[in-house]
Amino acid sequence: MYPFIFISIALHLVSFLCIVLLFLKQTKGTEVREEIAVSMEVYIEQLEEENDRLLKEVKSYVDKRENQLDTRLRVIEQARAPEVEEATKPVIIQHPSAHNERNQKAVQLHQQGFSVADIARILNCGIGEVELIVNLHGRSEQR
Repeated sequence: MYPFIFISIALHLVSFLCIVLLFLKQTKGTEVREEIAVSMEVYIEQLEEENDRLLKEVKSYVDKRENQLDTRLRVIEQARAPEVEEATKPVIIQHPSAHNERNQKAVQLHQQGFSVADIARILNCGIGEVELIVNLHGRSEQR
């Protein structure tokens, strides 16, 4: 009977030892989890700080580029100011029936059988202008 008591006590000691080891392991695991949580919080704070710093840098870069673009636009507008003034001047349009060389050449080419598009390309003028010249010349011949 003594051997059974001895075995029972040994088993109780082993189970008690296992319980203590599990408790220590669990508290150690909790400490590791807490340590990981703290490390993650620190890492997140560092990321937020770095993101804020990068955001400020990007904003300053964008502002700098916008200022450069504004400066370039002002320079271009100042350079174009004389062109705009010239563009606002009244344009003198000659009546197509005026006897100038271009009109006469357009009529001659049309009589030779050239298309309006070909005449416009040859004379370096608009198709509508050539059509107008040809139509007005045809009307003047009908009278």
